[in-house]
Amino acid sequence: MTHFYGGLTLTSMADHFDDFDQGTVFGLTLYSYLSAIACVAGAAGVLKNNVKKLQFFNVYYWVDLALHTAFSVASAVLLFTLHTEICNEVIQDDSLEIDMNTCEAIYIQSAWVITAAMLVNMLLKLHFAFAIHAYTMRVRQEQQQDDEDRTIVIEYTPVPAMVNDEKLPVVYVAGKEFVPDDKKQQQA
Repeated sequence: MTHFYGGLTLTSMADHFDDFDQGTVFGLTLYSYLSAIACVAGAAGVLKNNVKKLQFFNVYYWVDLALHTAFSVASAVLLFTLHTEICNEVIQDDSLEIDMNTCEAIYIQSAWVITAAMLVNMLLKLHFAFAIHAYTMRVRQEQQQDDEDRTIVIEYTPVPAMVNDEKLPVVYVAGKEFVPDDKKQQQA
């Protein structure tokens, strides 16, 4: 529901982002709506043991994990490369009495805390991705076993051929007894 709410919020606020890239706002809005649809499909898949919906959510979650990991790595790199520029901005503010070394020390410690939090978040998301994948595989296997159990086997028992004990009248052709081809095969 939070993804859907995020999409609604971005949709309603899209006009207020005049200076911001409209393509980015559109992309984030679309991503929020698609995430909401995937989450609803995943919940429905769990409630109804629907493998297709679970597989859809599983794929979404792995893609989401990859996007969040890329964003976290990029954020961590930016955090550690921008410390001088940010501290120069902070030092120029006259209301704060802080020197460059103190600012950079505080900034680097804060960057490490933020990076550690992002790492823990990614490890938890990775754990959940494996759990979702394992659950999807288990439901798929259970359904395959149910399908195999429901297989109807029809056994075929051949019925012996009927033997006709009645003697047919003997036919003579050119002075010899005529034996049809099918009788010759049975006698052989």
